[in-house]
Amino acid sequence: MGFAPASLGTRVVTMADALAFIPPGMSFAAAATVPVTFVTVNYALGHLAKLAPGEHVLVHAAAGGVGLAAIQYAKNCGAVVIATAGSEVKRSFLRLAGADHVLDSRDLGFCNEVREITGGQGVDVVLNSLSGEAMERSLEVLRPFGRFLELGKRDLYLNRRIHLRPLRQNISYFAIDIDQLPTRRPDLARDLLREVSAALVEGAIRPLAHRIFPFAELDDAIRLMQSSGHIGKLVLEPRANAGVRLREPPAVTLRRDGTYLVTGGVEGFGFEAARWLVAHGAGSIALISRRGSATPGCDARVGELEAAGAEVRVYRGDVADRASLAGVLEAIRAAQAPLRGIVHAASAIDDGLASEVEIARLQAVLRPKLGGALALDALTGDDPIELFLLFSSATTLIGAPAQGAYVAANTALEALARRRRAEGQRALAVAWGPIADAGYLAERPETRDALARRLGAKPTSAAEALAGLPAMIASGLPVVAFAETNWNEARRFLPILASPLFSEARASGSTSTSDESFSDRLTGLDPDAALVLLKTVIAEEAGTILRLPASGIDPLRPLSEMGMDSLMAVELRLALENRLRVDLPLVSLAEGTSVASIAGRLATAVSTGPKEGELIALVARHEGMDELPSSTDDAQKTSAMVEPKSVAAE
Repeated sequence: MGFAPASLGTRVVTMADALAFIPPGMSFAAAATVPVTFVTVNYALGHLAKLAPGEHVLVHAAAGGVGLAAIQYAKNCGAVVIATAGSEVKRSFLRLAGADHVLDSRDLGFCNEVREITGGQGVDVVLNSLSGEAMERSLEVLRPFGRFLELGKRDLYLNRRIHLRPLRQNISYFAIDIDQLPTRRPDLARDLLREVSAALVEGAIRPLAHRIFPFAELDDAIRLMQSSGHIGKLVLEPRANAGVRLREPPAVTLRRDGTYLVTGGVEGFGFEAARWLVAHGAGSIALISRRGSATPGCDARVGELEAAGAEVRVYRGDVADRASLAGVLEAIRAAQAPLRGIVHAASAIDDGLASEVEIARLQAVLRPKLGGALALDALTGDDPIELFLLFSSATTLIGAPAQGAYVAANTALEALARRRRAEGQRALAVAWGPIADAGYLAERPETRDALARRLGAKPTSAAEALAGLPAMIASGLPVVAFAETNWNEARRFLPILASPLFSEARASGSTSTSDESFSDRLTGLDPDAALVLLKTVIAEEAGTILRLPASGIDPLRPLSEMGMDSLMAVELRLALENRLRVDLPLVSLAEGTSVASIAGRLATAVSTGPKEGELIALVARHEGMDELPSSTDDAQKTSAMVEPKSVAAE
């Protein structure tokens, strides 16, 4: 038994510390009612509220899993339990469960009844899951030094305002989201689970009332939970021959009597796509690249496809040059079966900061991908096309540092797919995440690792990626993304992920909050300690990017001498802005920029209040400056970025 993310499935992965042994003789279903509920209660009533013998605790919605666990915990502590529920059936059950007093949670008159029960003193602890006025009324029934434990999410998500007056008598307010405990405080989660496991083995607590549903009745279980019609826990149980209908993956069968053209198909991910086409029945393959059969390894790859039963021809041409492409298409029509499919995998890479990308460099990235797609669209209108597949990039969803041209090309590619579908033509653009074993990233592991850091995208194999194509094609959508993304890691470097558009993705994970009050910490220190803290934080982030221990970062040595390029500098800036919650001038690698000099800029941006002048003056003395830059513009004028290296997503 234990707790895990995404646990509604037949296969669950979690940390070993998040699991505990089930006592002998206890069923799996009974054990499943224990971990989350009792860990929540031990954390709330024990760790936070420190519930003591003789105290009164008000437990709202007590007929649910957490409520019933709270009754057990409170009775074991020797506390007096006042429980509420919304129906007479549930209230009757609570009396049997051991509650000392039972009230109606749907009648706001419960406040007066609580005061009457406590002789006008109020309760010591409220375990709340109600919202709105009922929540505010519950605050009012706390006695001095009371503790309010908020389990409900509605008021928090709605950012509901409450009056502070009820808190004036040393009232403590705790907002509890137990889902964050295993990821942000794994040590505490482990200790709490051990406490619960020991109590279960000793018989101090017992499994909760529960109702079992087979997986095939998942919808019924969810509807029952949404209607609050249950008591205790709902447990999903896999059963043999339960009649669960598995969705068969859609089949893709390509034509033996058709030709499928792959741009950029002589090597890399394009060749992997050609392999996939042949494996799914394509009888004739046309590969086009700028070097044609002169591409190293071409003969061996063609031989592999032919051995698999396909007729293969390689053409030399520029897919973005309409005259060149038209010639290749005419040759295909004359020598091979009718053209029935296109896979456009050609691309070019030339990344750089927007301020540095000249028109010629921008065009060099746009031409093969967007220009090629437009040419294919224009020149194949009379062919019996059944598959028009465009390879895009997941960077179109979230952006990528210093990849503006590449992102723009792929975004336009997706727009073309949507336009074709709106016109009744075939088209699918797939926004791939990084591909680890084919193409650009396979030859540049350092770039692959940098992308994993910057975008939070886990590289996948070409075979794994292409295995998803049948489902994507069957979806009928013009654009589909395929990328395994760590949203919280990506948030460190991509500010767009803080926007409302990605709120659901943010909620699926967790982020560290250890530095949320960095400005407060900084201004609370004396100037020397503040400077040490700043340099420590910068060294940690720089070390992560450079793959060096923070202790190995010399604060006075230029970062460029340690291997940091301009794209890494962008990464460092975004990491520091996210961690320290400040807007920074562009981190420069010119003029010997070091950890110490960046600390000077950070002091300007972070420090506030009466110590600001003192701190800035101290940093200036440390850095040997007459004065620090007074604004972002001033800071940028003193430096320029070095020439960027090429970094790309597949």
